[in-house]
Amino acid sequence: MAAPKSAPQAYQRMQVMGADPRELVVLLCQALVRYLRRADDAIRRRDWETKAQALCRAQAIFSELICSLDMEIGGELAEDLRALYAHLQMQLVDVDLQDDLDRLAYVTKIAEKLSDAWEEALTRCQDQEHESRAA
Repeated sequence: MAAPKSAPQAYQRMQVMGADPRELVVLLCQALVRYLRRADDAIRRRDWETKAQALCRAQAIFSELICSLDMEIGGELAEDLRALYAHLQMQLVDVDLQDDLDRLAYVTKIAEKLSDAWEEALTRCQDQEHESRAA
């Protein structure tokens, strides 16, 4: 049946459609880490199709993160993030070509730190907004 398979997709689509743009960055980073871990597992199992799909999705997320940066408002921080995202995206090209688990671990470690940092930033922003409303 198609309904059970599409129900999580429908929920995910609604989560994205109703999300604050800051929450979308967090969701993208969380998905990025999942795809990187999936690629690692696939390389270890020699499942080349899953590896290719996971790395392709991870690269697409980096592209989306790059496109989401507002260079005018973000200034130097946005430029640094763009350079970091592009660097990590290029590392994935080498991972794909060489099945380099060490390089993939390097990208995954940084992606995990980015995900944690974006989650913390979102929480702080939301806390400040709640404090402003309460005052």
